[in-house]
Amino acid sequence: MPMFAAAAQLGRIQSMNGLSIIIAAHNEGGVIEQTLRSILANRFEGALQIVVVANGCRDDTAARAGNIDPRIEVVETEQAGKINALNLGDQAARYFPRAYLDADVQISDNVLEKIVAAFADPGCRLAMPTARHVYTGGNPVLAGYYQLWRSLPYVRQAVMGGGFYAIDRIMRSRFDKFPAITADDKFIHSLAQPDERRIVPGCFVTVRMPRTFGALLRVKTRWTYGNLELASVFPQLQRNGHANYQGAAAHLLMRPWLWVNVPTFVFVYLYAQSAARRRLRQKNSLWDRDQSTRPLASQQRPAA
Repeated sequence: MPMFAAAAQLGRIQSMNGLSIIIAAHNEGGVIEQTLRSILANRFEGALQIVVVANGCRDDTAARAGNIDPRIEVVETEQAGKINALNLGDQAARYFPRAYLDADVQISDNVLEKIVAAFADPGCRLAMPTARHVYTGGNPVLAGYYQLWRSLPYVRQAVMGGGFYAIDRIMRSRFDKFPAITADDKFIHSLAQPDERRIVPGCFVTVRMPRTFGALLRVKTRWTYGNLELASVFPQLQRNGHANYQGAAAHLLMRPWLWVNVPTFVFVYLYAQSAARRRLRQKNSLWDRDQSTRPLASQQRPAA
């Protein structure tokens, strides 16, 4: 079946209006409750469906998710993998817009109403809240790196990378299933034309950044691998997917207090590029998850 403009998939998509949220969760027992509670704290008057796809879990992710609120639907599968989980969630989803949320982020209490309102614009196909990247570690080198990285124009203006994105029915009709790649969000971003994307002001998603240098290198390598893999598998999408790095050099030149962090920034960039390209040659798509921002098993509360 062709990947794009899959008419057969349209016949399976429900036509009801509302909002479906799909969360792929693999061994996320330590964080899934706070993520779901941030959704439930939202002011939203429309029909809301929350689907948690517990994939390949060896912990109590499914139990924790299912015990929070009866409105939360839990789909379990023995097969671990985010893409399979997203596709299973899509099969269970009933509404549009349709949102995809990482299991370890939290949203502000007005995200849902503002995201849905963004689709009142007939030209909007992809929407996400602003991202608040939070570093809670005590490493001054890492703190400086994040200060520089967060300040860059292409980071502040990025449509992806916040752990939350929502699409409308037309965008969903442009592909059959999520392809077996690492960067699902970049794939969706690349399917949309630049004028179809919206960063919705006045609401936000909180993303906790890696707390250790090793975790940062692993996550940056995964991000870079995902971008390189997407360019290799779907080169035709690159015309829409390129980040706009214009103005980054001028931005730094005007901010000398950030210069001390440039060597760390360059090292992380070069390391991630080298490691990701090596993985791509080896066809090694291992998912490096950031464990530094997740609680240890001894810190987790018992399931309700």
